[in-house]
Amino acid sequence: MSGILRVEMVLFSLIFFIYIIRSINKNVFLLKNAIRWLIISVGLVVVAVFPELPEWFSRKLGFETTSNFLLIMAIFVLLFIEIKNSALLSKQQNQIKLLTQELSILKDKKEKK
Repeated sequence: MSGILRVEMVLFSLIFFIYIIRSINKNVFLLKNAIRWLIISVGLVVVAVFPELPEWFSRKLGFETTSNFLLIMAIFVLLFIEIKNSALLSKQQNQIKLLTQELSILKDKKEKK
């Protein structure tokens, strides 16, 4: 990997990390929801600084090229994030339905009085 590409990867990773930190500070993200993005940004920095690491993993796991390994890993990470978000969304929808029902019951009791 060329030196220029490594520098660009490190800069992109650090900019991404700073963006996540600033988003947390501005209350765009909650810290508990942004931790996975912080871990991903740290992982990007590690891969940029040590490009031999993904090459080693790709050889050990039998991938022909490192790019195929990185693509599969990105797909798995995004699938994991999507599953977690879907579970959270389902939980919140159930909570909203329960709160709506409780509010309707309270309004009905108030109207009967």
